[in-house]
Amino acid sequence: MLRAGVVGAGSMGANHARVYASLTGGCELVGVYDVDADRAAAVAARWGGAAFPSLDALLERVDVVSIASPTSFHVEHAERALRAGVHVLVEKPLARTSQEARRLVELALRLPRDLVVQVGHIEEFNPAVAELRKLLPGEGEVIAIDVERLSPYDSRIGDIDVVQDLMLHDLHVLLSLVAAPVATVQSAVRHVHSEAFADYATATLVFADGVIATLAASRVTEEKIRRLTVSTVRSNVTVDYVRRTIEISRSARLTADGQGSRTYRQESVVERVFVPMEEPLVAQISAFLDAVHRGDRPRVPLSTGIRCLELAERITREAAVALPTARRDAQAA
Repeated sequence: MLRAGVVGAGSMGANHARVYASLTGGCELVGVYDVDADRAAAVAARWGGAAFPSLDALLERVDVVSIASPTSFHVEHAERALRAGVHVLVEKPLARTSQEARRLVELALRLPRDLVVQVGHIEEFNPAVAELRKLLPGEGEVIAIDVERLSPYDSRIGDIDVVQDLMLHDLHVLLSLVAAPVATVQSAVRHVHSEAFADYATATLVFADGVIATLAASRVTEEKIRRLTVSTVRSNVTVDYVRRTIEISRSARLTADGQGSRTYRQESVVERVFVPMEEPLVAQISAFLDAVHRGDRPRVPLSTGIRCLELAERITREAAVALPTARRDAQAA
């Protein structure tokens, strides 16, 4: 029985506590730590365990911990957990920068025992993504992938931009679907609620094998949209994360002769794929606990989290270079 703790008692931390409390038999929720003692107490009162007065006090009592504190504290809290000999599940983004994240790799290599460090890229455990990976090989060559992850404004996220907050989910999925390296990146961003952090971003990635990916991420769209579309030589496959559905569209062209002339009729065939009803967070935490029990490499290791951060940084750099030029052109016009 693994003793589990949660660092951070915000919305995501409360969900981690809920899942640990529900996985009876595999782990026991020991408690929660947050700098806001009242918030930690509220989460502990609802899901069990204690509200600990300090991070060190929590780490002394647990075998595994979820780091769900603000991004700017992820590396510090994860380092302290690893030094205490505790296995770590750290929410995405892994760190504010890829350079910061590499500190965890260096620390893990120096530790006297192997500890599991899993990054919380939750779409890895989305059943719709799992089904997409199964069916894509049968659809032929991938031509393009288009992704939309649009949301209304949420004031809770104030220390990272929309690329790290939302687009990072889809970068992880993209890198798991396309094996080739990214050849070129073009991107643009808009600042709406903050001069420091972008709230709307678009990016076009071209992979070395020719696959084109376009992404849009927004924290200022008054509708929640989570949609990924893959165009292949045989079909158009659309994943709707909100509805948890997959639709495969194919066209069949039928020809017939009529009174000496040739007429054409084109039909579209839509296949709806069953997606199992499974909460991704439950699957993610269960996989983390299994890796700890078996001493295995986690499904989403530090190397994957760093690779996603590096691509997010590349997108942000390209946007930072392109945007002033676009503004000058607009002003000149």
